[in-house]
Amino acid sequence: MREIVRSPSEYYIRYLLTRPGDNTPNVVMDHLTSLQLDGMSNTYLRDLAKDMELQMPDPFEPDDPRHQPSRAYLKHHKIFDMWHQTKAVREATLILSDLYLREKMEPMLLSPISFPEIARRLRKYTSIALTDMGVEAFSHYFWNRSLLTQSQWMSYLEGRPYHHEHKTALMVPPDVARRHMPWVVGLRGPSSAFNSAEAAARVGQIAFKHALELERMPANMETTMSLKNCMVTIEKADQIMRRSDVALRDVLKQFQKFRIKLDDAEVIDVQQLTEGNYSKSGEGTDLDDEDDF
Repeated sequence: MREIVRSPSEYYIRYLLTRPGDNTPNVVMDHLTSLQLDGMSNTYLRDLAKDMELQMPDPFEPDDPRHQPSRAYLKHHKIFDMWHQTKAVREATLILSDLYLREKMEPMLLSPISFPEIARRLRKYTSIALTDMGVEAFSHYFWNRSLLTQSQWMSYLEGRPYHHEHKTALMVPPDVARRHMPWVVGLRGPSSAFNSAEAAARVGQIAFKHALELERMPANMETTMSLKNCMVTIEKADQIMRRSDVALRDVLKQFQKFRIKLDDAEVIDVQQLTEGNYSKSGEGTDLDDEDDF
């Protein structure tokens, strides 16, 4: 049986459970399903509701931002700005209704890419004027990376639509996330174009890292074969890089450091320097000989 973990939308669920009226688990679950959010299970919702009720002040006046007990309660559960909506939260609810945008945004929110960068990359794919604060509010209420551990996320995503993209986002190293995550989620453009040479360099680095790990292993046939595979991988990665212009660009960058510097100083005539006492023989250009041609 799969472990019950927290929903990525838990803070929005907590908000729903504090609303007056019919906020039973079945009603909340139906509402979440209509928004394509995960309520996990009725048991999960009942446990959350019980937790919310135990701490709820009496009287509870969430509509009044000046009612200090209610204000403290909402802030404790991190749902104050959903009750008293900011511009960022209103933007987050707009994002929630744009399913195409969510398909691209949710994997990126699992990666090390920053909120401002996500907003910048996705702005042209929606009519919403995306801001980093709006993306952050959406992340907090509807797709919160911090509510699950890495292993819980991997288990949670198993078998779900687009789970390969989401798992890639969870595993991608920070130094390649900014360039390659947009490509992984299907965005196109020069900034997200796939570069085979860069990919080969990365694969080569991984193979080399694995080879270093094998160095500590017992010297048996299995270790020897693994080292051989690492060597083959590194050689092939090097071949791909050499066929590309990546190496050439690196060389050109080095040459750019060396530029001819012009000296604006005045050239002093040799007659002035020597007062006419000099010989035309020896090394150098003989000006009289040039005049003969």
